[in-house]
Amino acid sequence: MKIHSVLCLALVIALLASPAWAGCGRWVIRDDTDYLSDPDFDQAVASSTGAAATLNPDGTIKESSEKDAANEKAQNEKPDERAIQKEAEIKENAAPKEENIADLGGEWRVLLEMKIDGQDKQNALDLILIQTRDRLQGYGTILEGGADLPATATGSISDDSVSLIVSLVEQKKEYQLDLAVIEGGLKGIYELYESEKLAGRGNATASRLSS
Repeated sequence: MKIHSVLCLALVIALLASPAWAGCGRWVIRDDTDYLSDPDFDQAVASSTGAAATLNPDGTIKESSEKDAANEKAQNEKPDERAIQKEAEIKENAAPKEENIADLGGEWRVLLEMKIDGQDKQNALDLILIQTRDRLQGYGTILEGGADLPATATGSISDDSVSLIVSLVEQKKEYQLDLAVIEGGLKGIYELYESEKLAGRGNATASRLSS
């Protein structure tokens, strides 16, 4: 019995004295130990935050920066494409209008008819019109009281209608004509103003003398 006790005591002493076994029963603290190091957690954080994030705040997959740049470029190009398309449509719509504008350049004779005190009165206006697209200007003479009076004209063309103002500066008279383009000439009405006051109105008929 004594021998058995002695052997056990010797065994315990040997175990306690051994360096290999001494470290098994206690924590060994190292200076470079990182208690918060968690590779899985670090990877999850990197994938959801910062420039390298692969997830949106709602959990959906974030598109790559190259795709974002391509989308941004496409958005910036769209306004230019729309502007080009709109400009082409404007030109396309404007072209037929210019083609449909009547050609009124040349020499014209306009007969101005007015009824005064129950009697018909007629004056003849000879004009040379110069046309620039839908604009008119010109000069000529009007026969009034047996005399040819110098006159100037300005006007515009809209579809099949013509607005023309013939001015006699020295006499302070102005004829305002609203005419329609008809086959072979112009026809409509006019108003006569003297010193900026309405003095009368009547019918106007114009025929081309030469083109």
